Amino acid sequence: MTMTKTYLKIFFLSAVFLISCEKKNKDFDVKVTRQTSGGYGYQILKNKKILINQPYIPAIQGEKTFKNETDAHKTAELVMSKIHRYSLPKVSIHELDSMKIEY
Repeated sequence: MTMTKTYLKIFFLSAVFLISCEKKNKDFDVKVTRQTSGGYGYQILKNKKILINQPYIPAIQGEKTFKNETDAHKTAELVMSKIHRYSLPKVSIHELDSMKIEY
């Protein structure tokens, strides 16, 4: 009987933890933007306000846009994961290459 109570407590605490994490993630959103010069960029929003506006591919010299929406979205998701880990949201060329981002 005590084992059942222990498992129920663990289950309840895990559910509370997952729900609290889910709420934090809902504060952020990714928006892929079409650039006037052609190509794509992205914005990261927090509570529907722009936190990061990235019209060009980060880590690349010059002003080059993403060639497609998928590449922009993958890069934005990488940046979001860094924000959630409280890490600097910078992107390296190595990370772009590992995600097979065309530039």
